[in-house]
Amino acid sequence: MTMNNSSSSSDDDVIELNVSGERISTLRSTLTVVPNSKLAQMFTKGNRSVWQSRDKQNATFFDYNPVQFKYLLDQLRMIKRTPEIPSEEIIFQTPNADIQTNFSYMIADLGLNRK
Repeated sequence: MTMNNSSSSSDDDVIELNVSGERISTLRSTLTVVPNSKLAQMFTKGNRSVWQSRDKQNATFFDYNPVQFKYLLDQLRMIKRTPEIPSEEIIFQTPNADIQTNFSYMIADLGLNRK
């Protein structure tokens, strides 16, 4: 199912992403788990974001390294499982030192950095 902006959308909608050519599916609630982030705003129910680029299959396109993006999604899923941690205390971990700069830029682009 591709994201649609209808009023029937829910936090459990499956969102189709195209991350530099790799198809990734995740739940809307994963993408919106950090409130007030650019990423959350992009996928908030009913928001027709101007930030979104779409591919031919109507999946939201991100120009990021898909391995790094999947690592970010894993961290967002962990945040969903631990709601007792305030969003201002969330710190995203880089998978390894070699890609720290690129990962940090992706976090900043998506408005997930809280510094």
